[in-house]
Amino acid sequence: MATLTGSQAPPRPAAIALRGVSKTFTRRSTAVRALEPSDLDIEPGEFVSLIGPSGCGKSTLLKLMAGLLEPTEGSVSVDGVLVTEPLPQVGVAFQKPTLLRWRTVLDNVCLPLDIAGDGGPDGRCRARGLLEMIGLAGFEKHYPRELSGGMEQRVAIARSLVGRPSLLLMDEPFGALDEFTREDLNDELLGVWQSEPKTVVFVTHSISEAVFLSDRIVVMSVRPGRVHADIPVRLSRPRDRGLRDKPEFYEAIRHVRAALDEAKGGGR
Repeated sequence: MATLTGSQAPPRPAAIALRGVSKTFTRRSTAVRALEPSDLDIEPGEFVSLIGPSGCGKSTLLKLMAGLLEPTEGSVSVDGVLVTEPLPQVGVAFQKPTLLRWRTVLDNVCLPLDIAGDGGPDGRCRARGLLEMIGLAGFEKHYPRELSGGMEQRVAIARSLVGRPSLLLMDEPFGALDEFTREDLNDELLGVWQSEPKTVVFVTHSISEAVFLSDRIVVMSVRPGRVHADIPVRLSRPRDRGLRDKPEFYEAIRHVRAALDEAKGGGR
């Protein structure tokens, strides 16, 4: 049997492919259009941020990618597989860490493994390694009540990574934190992403955060949301906190802000 090699090899599917995806909710017998038909491709290994006005459908779009919502129209595919339910290769981190108060830090990180029946010694070893990577070595036996908000988010990130997802979806995970803690966690998230490359889709309201983290920034219009602009971030990697003081960083922020201002006006 012939094998495909070189230029004959089939192209690798996009990590995420959205085709004509829309979402309408029904509330008190009234239809509310949250998302207009939208197309979007995200390539394997990309870090892409979604940014836009409040209520523009960023979180809705992320939940559609995660299989937590069904599209009203169109389709969502992950690694070439049509999304009809949550997929095992997808990890999700939300704005609230939602840790189980009666479980220790280590047990919270291991929760997805326990649910999957894979919570043996190897899984717990990986969980410990992730806690060390994000600066929580020594806190394995602590409970959520003993942690700061930033530490709780670190635990939630480790939990989302413990199953080795190829795709990580993050919905404003640092939105409730102070600026200094937020910047620290941005640095740590980039460190984790560089150590364990994966596709990341990151929802944020912060332009500077999106620029610092991303390969591309998808700007969404006012509700009903749609993809208004798709902006590449042409800043070299690896990135560190010194980037935040450079002129090219502020120039990228200005570019994204101009697109966001246009999107707020509808961009039509």
